[in-house]
Amino acid sequence: MIVLSPVQNRLIAFFVCGLLFLLALPQANSAVASDPMTQMKSTVDEIMAILNDENLKQADAWPEKKTRIRAVVDHRFNFEEMSKRTLAKNWRKRTDEEKKYFVSLFSRLLQNTYINRVENYSDEVVIFQKQKIKGKKAVVYTVISATSQEIPVIYKLLRQGDDWFVYDIIIEGVSLVRNYRTQFTKIVSREKYAGLIKRVEEKVNKIDESSVAN
Repeated sequence: MIVLSPVQNRLIAFFVCGLLFLLALPQANSAVASDPMTQMKSTVDEIMAILNDENLKQADAWPEKKTRIRAVVDHRFNFEEMSKRTLAKNWRKRTDEEKKYFVSLFSRLLQNTYINRVENYSDEVVIFQKQKIKGKKAVVYTVISATSQEIPVIYKLLRQGDDWFVYDIIIEGVSLVRNYRTQFTKIVSREKYAGLIKRVEEKVNKIDESSVAN
């Protein structure tokens, strides 16, 4: 089985947290449609609207709430780019069908493992500090302000058309993509690509079974 390191647990926990608890910046000019921070703020507003929906306050409404949040996250995160950078050289060796399946599987791993943590965050806030845009790439700098500490979180985004999509998150200098790349590369070297897929499938299935049981 794939064993997530404490660093990976923190990375993706903040991946969820970073989307949900943001201190609103002064409203940007609405004409700047391609501004990455503005678009991320819009994504956060959508998620907060779901969390605060009175029709979804009941405990048995959590599956629907989770589904809606996942749809919003899907719209802002480029899981194909994350998958490509995570597999690195092993991505180029895959067929189109294998690539499509891996993207689906990897996105499920990220989402299903941590999206339930949304309910556990209430006190943290994230402050947008600045953004840097260079061509089709952007970096958005934020700080998560928790009870006793402040944690720097950096989002890397790619532009496609007028939209910006997150493809990596760096927490305290540690990259989410790089962490998974290191682990997956080791697995492929020992067990080939088929072994990696088997391990990720087992992990995803275990998470799915646990979710149903709860």
